Parts: sequence; C-alpha cells; structure tokens
Amino acid sequence: MRQLGIAFFLAVLFPLQAFGFGEIFKIETTGTEYCGHLDAVRFNASNNVDMWVLVVSATELTVSFTPDFAAGTTFPMFGRSYQTGATTAEFIGGVLFVDDSFATIEGKAKFSRTTGEITSLTGTFIQDAVIEVGCFSSGKFKSQRVA
Repeated sequence: MRQLGIAFFLAVLFPLQAFGFGEIFKIETTGTEYCGHLDAVRFNASNNVDMWVLVVSATELTVSFTPDFAAGTTFPMFGRSYQTGATTAEFIGGVLFVDDSFATIEGKAKFSRTTGEITSLTGTFIQDAVIEVGCFSSGKFKSQRVA
C-alpha cells in the first residue's frame, strides 16, 4: 500500500507527458540586430519580424513567418527537451541552413498539469542571416498561444 501511495504522489508531482504537441504560438521578440559596423537596431513587439511556432514533438518545433504556415515560409528546428518541474520543461534547439545562416534558442515551456498542453513559451535566441543577410541578432522571446 505504501508503494502505491508513493507511485500516486510521483504521478501527481511529475506528470508523464511533459509536452503537449500541436500547439501554435505567436512569438514576440525583443533584442538588438547588428548589421555592419556601428549599425545596431533595437527591436520589440512593435517592430519585430512576425513569427509563429508549432510544437511538433519534444525534439522538434516548426517556425513560420506566416500564421497559416504557408509552404516556403517555415523551417524545422530540432533540439532536446527535458522536464525541470511539475509544470515546466526546457528546450534547447537550433537550425543550420545550407548557406551557413543559423538560429538557436534556449527556452522554457510552461504546461498544464492536468492536460499536458503547453500554455506559454519564453526564452532567448541568437540568429545569423536568417532574417536579413549580413545581419545577426540576439534577444528574448515570449509567446501567446493561438491554437
């Protein structure tokens, strides 16, 4: 009986599903873009590039520049995730394109203990020539769930 009680306690404290899959988030970024010498531009929700993220699995995200994930506007980002608490998990991922442009993120997902659905994404990013050739940027991101 004691073992059953411990198993129940662990199941409540650490749900089996760390991530829901299929959620879509509108991503807002803040940071600085650097293009050439002495050319640094700050960006925020009012002047950033529109992006959406689809959580495909615990190891894959799909990033899109359109809300409907239109063909030619998306790219996959692969990485690793691990549960850090009863309702949080971390994701570290990246993508390297054939032209040597790249993007990396380190982020936190918060999720519902009862449903396993992800409720928010936050974190940091670095990108080089993904948004604009010859420019790189770094900053933070946060999300709003849209589906």
